[in-house]
Amino acid sequence: MTEAEFTAALEEIGAEAYLVGGWVRDYLRGAAAKDRDYLICGCIEDDFCRLFPEALKVGKSFPVYLLDIDGEDCEVAFARHEKKKGQGYRGFEVVYGPDVMVEEDLFRRDSTMNSLAMKLPDRILIDPYGGKADLEAGQIRAVSHHFCDDPVRALRAARQAAEFGLEITPETYHYMEACREELALEPQERIMEEMKKASEEREKLRIKKEQEEKERLEQERK
Repeated sequence: MTEAEFTAALEEIGAEAYLVGGWVRDYLRGAAAKDRDYLICGCIEDDFCRLFPEALKVGKSFPVYLLDIDGEDCEVAFARHEKKKGQGYRGFEVVYGPDVMVEEDLFRRDSTMNSLAMKLPDRILIDPYGGKADLEAGQIRAVSHHFCDDPVRALRAARQAAEFGLEITPETYHYMEACREELALEPQERIMEEMKKASEEREKLRIKKEQEEKERLEQERK
């Protein structure tokens, strides 16, 4: 199934489809975009399952499905918003349904550069919190105080700042510091996952710099 077919099927029942998150961010950065994630609004789960019976449900506390789109296993999630009720990343009350708007879903995310969407089929940019301007300014800025709801976001912001060469805004630093106590109580596997990603990105940067230096030396010899 193509992206166009996926979108058309949803439009027939009055639903909307969006590309969201890292793919949109990397596209705007001019970087190689990967791992397409989709968000749908205006659709109930029963209708989605009827349209796409081959979709595999992987979400537990809210509907997330894996669906083959353009030959890739892509995540398709229902728009949702969250209320902090307890500690850590599990301490949320999740609200989803056909009435949840794309702007509400984007508001719950960590930084403005990750709170971007493209409405399908024309890939019209949806940017309610200034993510594109922050990317152009070279900065990571929290969408809101809800940044602190998941303390691992502090590690992710530090990793992405190093990975993309961006500056973290002072207010976002404040939120990161506020995550300290809860971060110490998070499952070690979540922390190790972020550390692993940081290590992998550091290695990629090292290899890239070595390659650039090699090319520079070769040019000088010529």
